[in-house]
Formats: sequence, C-alpha cells, structure tokens
Amino acid sequence: MTPDELRQSFLTFFHERQHEIVVSSPVVPEGDPTLLFTNAGMNQFKDVLLGLEKRDYRRATSVQKCIRAGGKHNDLDEVGKDGRHLTFFEMLGNWSFGDYYKREAIQWAWEYVTATLGLSRDRLYVSVYLDDDESWDFWHREVGLPPDRIVRLGNVQEGDEENFWSMGPTGPCGPCTEIYYDQYGDARPPEPWQPGFDEDRFIEIWNIVFMEFDRDSSGTFSPLPMKSVDTGMGLERVAAILEGVDSVFSTAIFAPLLEHIHHMRTGEALEARDVLALPDATSYCVIADHIRTLTFCVSEGAQFANDGRGYVLRRILRRAVRFGRTLGFDAPFLHEVSTALVEQFGQAWPELRLKQREAAEVLRQEEERFFRTLDRGIALFEEVATATQERNEDLIDGESVFRLYDTFGFPPDLTRIMAEERSLDIDEEGYERAMARQRERSRGADDRYASAGEWHILREGMADTFTGHVSSRETTEVLRYRVDEETDVIEITLLRTPFYAESGGQVGDRGMLSTADASVRLEVFDTRRTTAGITHFARVSEGDLTPDGLRNGVVAEVDPAHRFLTSCNHTATHLLHAALHRFVSPTAFQAGSLVAPDRLRFDFNHDRPVPPETLETIERWVNDRVREGTSVLVHEDVALADAEAAGAMMIFGEKYGDRVRMVEIPGHSTELCGGIHAESTRDIGWFRIVSEGGVAAGVRRIEAVTNEAAFRRAREERAILDELQGLLRVPDDSLVSRVRALQTDRSELERKLSSITSSMAANAAAEMASEGQMVGEVRAISRLVEADSRDTLLGMADELRSRLSGPAAVLLAAVIDDKPALLVQVTEDGHADHGLHAGKLINLVAAHVGGRGGGRPTLAQAGGQDVGGLESAVSGFPDAVAGMLSGR
Repeated sequence: MTPDELRQSFLTFFHERQHEIVVSSPVVPEGDPTLLFTNAGMNQFKDVLLGLEKRDYRRATSVQKCIRAGGKHNDLDEVGKDGRHLTFFEMLGNWSFGDYYKREAIQWAWEYVTATLGLSRDRLYVSVYLDDDESWDFWHREVGLPPDRIVRLGNVQEGDEENFWSMGPTGPCGPCTEIYYDQYGDARPPEPWQPGFDEDRFIEIWNIVFMEFDRDSSGTFSPLPMKSVDTGMGLERVAAILEGVDSVFSTAIFAPLLEHIHHMRTGEALEARDVLALPDATSYCVIADHIRTLTFCVSEGAQFANDGRGYVLRRILRRAVRFGRTLGFDAPFLHEVSTALVEQFGQAWPELRLKQREAAEVLRQEEERFFRTLDRGIALFEEVATATQERNEDLIDGESVFRLYDTFGFPPDLTRIMAEERSLDIDEEGYERAMARQRERSRGADDRYASAGEWHILREGMADTFTGHVSSRETTEVLRYRVDEETDVIEITLLRTPFYAESGGQVGDRGMLSTADASVRLEVFDTRRTTAGITHFARVSEGDLTPDGLRNGVVAEVDPAHRFLTSCNHTATHLLHAALHRFVSPTAFQAGSLVAPDRLRFDFNHDRPVPPETLETIERWVNDRVREGTSVLVHEDVALADAEAAGAMMIFGEKYGDRVRMVEIPGHSTELCGGIHAESTRDIGWFRIVSEGGVAAGVRRIEAVTNEAAFRRAREERAILDELQGLLRVPDDSLVSRVRALQTDRSELERKLSSITSSMAANAAAEMASEGQMVGEVRAISRLVEADSRDTLLGMADELRSRLSGPAAVLLAAVIDDKPALLVQVTEDGHADHGLHAGKLINLVAAHVGGRGGGRPTLAQAGGQDVGGLESAVSGFPDAVAGMLSGR
C-alpha cells in the first residue's frame, strides 16, 4: 500500500461508517494564539470538543498536516537521531462529538489495522489508563487480546498522566488507549510488557482519547455533558510498518527526497537505502524532514521572523542549511529540494502547486541571507570552541552563544549541535541571561497614556460599537472615564463612537467630545482599543470635568481634516502594495504599516533594495491611478470564501471571521481592510516616495507622503534648490555638475593631504627608529606624536616597523578628537623570542589615561579619558617593557 493509498483507505474506511470527511486545516493556525503550529488533528475541532461550536455532523475524519517544532510538542532536536521523530507529519484521525464512544472506537481501530492494513494481531499491544476497566474489557473480551498484551498505565491522583489526555491543566480531559506494533515479533518481550521497554521495537501507532471529564483548578473531575472521541495515527509510522522498514526515512515518503538531495550533492544516482547507509545519513534525513515543514508553512504564507513561529521557521531553515553545509552545499539549495518535494506531494496537497514558485523564492531569499554570515559565524564558533577546549572546559559560555545568535543568526540549538560534534555543550542559562538583557535594552513598552486614576462608571456596557464608516458625528452616552492626575490625560469610553481606534497600521482619530450644553469640551488626541474597549484619550479644552456633567451624554465629532488626510494615505498604501506586487515581486507581502495624516510607511518582505528606477516606476504608476479618479469601493459583510475567490489580499497571521470587509480600487487593488479610505483615488492628490531602506533581515520599508504633505515637501525641496543655486552661483540645470566638480576638487585635496601625512609619518618613523632605550636586548621606543586619526597612527606604525631591526616594542601616543589614543607595536622577534605581548602592554600603559584596550600579540590599541596622563604613559613605557621581560 503506497502512502497515497494509505491516506485514501483511512478516509474511505471511516466515510463508510458515516464520518464526514473534513479537509485538513492550515498548518499555520488561524486565530489560535496558543498554538505556534497545528500539532494535532483535533486543533480544528477544539471549539466543538469544548461545546463552544456546533457543526452539522457528529462524526468526522481527516488527514491533518501537523508540525511539532516548538512549544510543548517539540521534536526538532530529535530529527535524524532515530527513525521515528519528525517535525512535519500527517495525522490520520477520526472523531465522535457526543455520538459513539469506547466500544465502536476500539472495534473500528482494531478492524482497520488488522483487516484493512493487514497487520498481524500477534504483533499488536495496547495500553489503557489505570482504572479504565471498560476499555480493558473491550480489548480483552471483545477484541480478544490476551491480558499479557494489555498494560495499565498512569495515575492522575499521583501526578502520573500517562494514558490520560487533557487540553491543559484545566478543561476537557479523559483516559486514552494506545496501540503499539512490535516491529520484530521474533521473540517474546519481557513480562510484564511496558511501552517504553524498547522504543525502536514497539512503535506507538494510534492514540484513542475518550474525553469524558472536565477538570477544574482544584483538580476535581466532573462529567462532561457530551462525551467525545479524538484519535490520531501517524501516517509516516504506519507506512514504515507496511513497507517492512524500521525507519520512516526508509519509506516511499522520503526515498525520492533523499535520492534527489544526493543527486544534487554528487550528480550521481543512489537508491535511498544506500543513502541511509552513508556515514552522513543524518544530514540527509534532517534536510528531508525540514524541507517538508518549510515548504508547507511558506506555501501557506508564513514568513521568517525573529520571534514567534517565524523564528521557529528561521531556526529550522538554518539548521537545514548547516547540515547541508556538512554535505558540501556552499550555496542556497533548499529551494531546489522544495521544488522536488512539490512534485512528489503536489497531488495529495494541491496548495503546494498553487504556491510553488512563491514558496521557492521565499526560501531562496532566506537561504541567501544566512549564507552571507554562515562562514563568519562558523569561524567565530571555531575560535570560541578552541579557546574553550584550551582552557580544559567543556561548556561554551552563554555570551558567546548569544553573540553567535545576535550577530550571525545562529540559533542556540544550532550552536549546540556544532558543540556536540566537538564533545562540548553550551551554557544555556548564560545565553538566556544575555538574551534577557537584550530584551530589556530593546523593550519599548508603550506607556504614553498610562493612567493611575480610578474609573468613574456612569453606565454599564462595552465600548465596542464603531459608527465611523457611516458618520463622523455621533450623539452618544458616556460609559466610563478616568483621569491621570499627573498628566491630565483623560481616558473615556462611549456607548457608540465615530472615532476610529488605531488598528491595521492606521492611527486613531482625533476630534472633540462636547456635552449637550457645550459647557465641557474635551480634545481627543488619540483613539485606541484597550481592555475597556474603544478608548478616547483626551484633555479638557473648556469647562470643568465632573461625572454629573457627562451623565447626559456627549456629541462626538471627528476632526475632518485629520481623517481626510489619513484616509488618503490609507488608500495610497493599498495602491503602493499593488504596485510592489506588480513591479517588485509577487512575494512582496505586507509586513507592517503606519498610516498617519502626514505620512505613510509600508514594510514588505523583500531581500534586496528596490532600485531607484523601480521606485520611480512605482511612484509614476500610483500617480497615474490618482489622476484616473477611480472610486474606492467598500464591500461590507462579504463571505470570506467570496473574498478569497475575488483574489483579495490578506495579511498573513491576521484573524478573519466568516464575514469580512473588502476595499476595492477596481482594476488595481482588492484587500481585506477595516480602515478608513478616500472616496476616490483623486483625493490623494499627489503621491511621492520619500525613502526606501531595510529595517530587518528580509524586510524593506518605503516611506511616502501624499496630498498637502507631498506639496509641502515639494516647496521645501524647491527652497533648498534655490538656496544652493544662490550659494554656488549657477542655474538649476548646472547644480549637479557643479557639485560633482566640488567633489572632485575635494578628493584631490584629500589625496594631497594623505600624501603629505604619509611623508610626515615616514619622516617621524625615520627619527624614531634610532631613538629609544635598550631594555635588555629589546629596544623600547615611546613618543607623543601628532595624528588626526587612528589611521594616521597605524600608518606611522607601519613605516616604523619597516625601519626597525632587532627586537623592539613601540608606543605611539596622540590626542585625537580631544581624547587620548594609544598604539603599541611589538616586532615578531620581540614576541617570539622575548615573550612581549602588545595586547598586555597596551593595558599597562592605558591605565595612565583611565582606559583599556586590546589586540594581537604584535599590535594593540587603546583609548582613554585623561589626556593629562599621556606623558606619564610615554615615560613609563620602558618600565612596562622591563616588567614584562622580567616576568617571563
């Protein structure tokens, strides 16, 4: 039975038993912040199992794409070490929502594995929960398993939750029974048999969970109103059993990938079983597993990032690249393996084919980024590892592990793998401390409007009704407010509000809140969503604020100019997004944005700068759309499926409901968006790109202005041009050539100055070469020199080195930018024959100026704070040399 046939046989088996076939949910969870990735078939039925959602079926079956590479379920570090663990796998499952229970679940599981799959009943073992007598009886009396092949496990009351499944510390839970397969079958196992007795021999293939209890925070169990069944069986493990192999990597699922990787490596054809016999087979297995995870995730729109699931994906890719490096891949290669994977799995999972080109491009870009730093990172690791072993230590310090991550992108688990190859480990606690310090440095908690005041509650209710898409003015009631006495900032919530709360990158509305009699006026300077709902941040502009004054409600009016200019920038952002897809890359997806009245900022996924000529094309295209004056259409309450069919762009990771709001600029852009937009593209007036640059690995940023801000910027630029024209006394069309001529003149003057400086350095070096005093067999030379930069000091040192004969140590001291600068140079024979070390000498003399330094044995530099100590540093240098010589 092939893997494709195995998938279909499972679905058919349960469909014939009145189970609804449900398609796999995305491997990137939608709207469940508790999950990095979909890690079980039950994830999409979570609300059904909790009784929060009802569906029109009570029995279901599916083949679910799963990833276990982070959080509670994390198999990442185990991949390749055995034949069982994977980060990506397919889970076959069946469910009952208040329908059948233990008897049918056990009977059908047994029927499927023995009759449909043909597994020998003599090789099957099961485990049940400690006091689940019902399941034990079914297995023994109805299925016919002998007692010595049924084991009772777990004891929740004593903290042992083996064979007892739960969603978390509280909530639905219940006993489970698991089916194991004996891969050998040629000898009886020890008695009593236990599942952990030999994990390579006894493979768990099916877990059947019976959810019948609700556990509260005290640990008390209460019966659930609806009993459910939740089962899961790994396709890859079953495939290995059916094919008679002891590793999932030996199956038809992985064989084509392993063979393709080997052909890419050597240009030769080699069957998978021979690839797995190679000394570096682990590297092949890791790459084959990781490319499945990467391809499925990226095909669903996942992006690489420095936190969350994006960071997990980045770790997986970099882990695969490093294992690829051990096979000799010294350039991006994973995107090619991904193409081979799509060819193999595209029929079973058609979404892979739909996004094949985009996914390969995203992988290639991320690979290229890592390869740029890989060699330098490996060099640093080798340096650190060697130093650790030279100190007779076996733990690489946490600061070095953090530096490898922070500077070169080496996740700590990758550094751990490299360390293990040299019989070392890493200081994980030290790494976490360094990471915590980094987080503390970068933490930018938004406490602009933090309030210590008590809430004045005027009316109960939730402030979540926004009416601003219909009107910019609303007479409404005040729910609550509070005042920060230190800042006079007022937080106020309303029953209904026309004020847009900051969301989707668009800033919150500004405006005015006035009491009915206009005795009190509050100037709203920001609107945000908080735990209290839509919250207006304001200050009193007229009158005295009292609870009684607000009880009769307020008139809420949005600042029309602020909203109009913000709406123009929001619509311009949609046009910019469309232009990026048209002229830069179809994978230039939104990675962040800011829409304000005076500017817009748009972050997008791309791995290189956008050329100036492309930016000009984008700007021209957007302005063509502005001049067209196309009406902006807003479609409310659209079915999500209809929006997807219309090709609406969606932000990855955003949670969308079944009904959505769609903003369309006909013929040019369609996006799901809840923000405020211009009525026509003509309202934008003028679109001008201000800058383009990088903000993170693989993320670019474009800043632009429209309308009044664009015209204002044009006037400012005109004023600058007029001033330059007056200063340089040339007409407009000669400004560029005049500036270039000035640059040429400056370069020539700098060249002449450099020549003079070099000549002076040579003269000074010639004088110093014959100076100094002999300290034993070593000449000690020290002088206070004139230098305008450290490069000048280095130039003097180079000149002096070429003129010295015999062992010598040199100190050059200077004042550069009003601070002391020191350089120590030791000749090769001064180091090799006499033990002098420039890096140690520099710290001895740097103490005179209140500084420290470092460097190589033959060259070191230092700075300091006390210019007055330079003379003592120079005069004391021979003593420092003498002290080091006598200390050998």
